[in-house]
Parts: sequence; C-alpha cells; structure tokens
Amino acid sequence: MSSLKAVSAEPSARDRSPGHTPFAVPRATAADVQCFSVRADLDAGLLSRLLEPFAKRGLWPSKFYSQALASEHPGQAAEAVIDIQVAGLDCATCDHIAMQFRGMVGVQSVLTSLRASAD
Repeated sequence: MSSLKAVSAEPSARDRSPGHTPFAVPRATAADVQCFSVRADLDAGLLSRLLEPFAKRGLWPSKFYSQALASEHPGQAAEAVIDIQVAGLDCATCDHIAMQFRGMVGVQSVLTSLRASAD
C-alpha cells in the first residue's frame, strides 16, 4: 500500500502568518521596461528576426543596441551582443519572447531583466 499525502487548497498557517511573503511573480506596470540581452553569432539576418516578435505586437523598442565583437581566439567566429529594451510588456509575454529568441539559430544566450522606469 502506498502512502499518499492529501493536499489541501487551504493556505497553511505559515502562509497566513505576518512577515511571511510567499514567492510571487513580479508584475510589470506601464512604466516598467523589459530588457533583453542577447549573445549570438554574427549574422545580419538576426537583427530583423529579433525585432519581429515586437513588431507583431505593435511595439517599438525604446532602445536597441548591437555591437559586433571580434573573437579573442584566432579561428573562432566573431559574435554579436544585442541589447533591447521595450516598455509595455507583461512578464509572461517577456518570457515567451525570450523563449522564441533562445530557439533562433545562432543565438547563444538570452538574459532578461525588468527596469522600474524608462530613461
């Protein structure tokens, strides 16, 4: 006979105690800016592919910065560092777009962050 533990929908006493803050997903406000930092292979077609998810949503990045970096090691390909900042995205949409970026050919890494307001 297996031992199963019943799970209650009621919050535990610890969750209701003062000073206890349950884990919460940050919520973006209208003034918040979602930031994306992308490292990728140096490919001119990548820039337009990175802008596409925003264009489909009718959004214009408040900042878009790209830089080609030469390889530190001979024989290795150069890479690009792209920073994109967009206001008006909620956290779920930001995560979805970051997943799209990570699935693109040539993208090595994608980091996201949330800034409190635009500069």
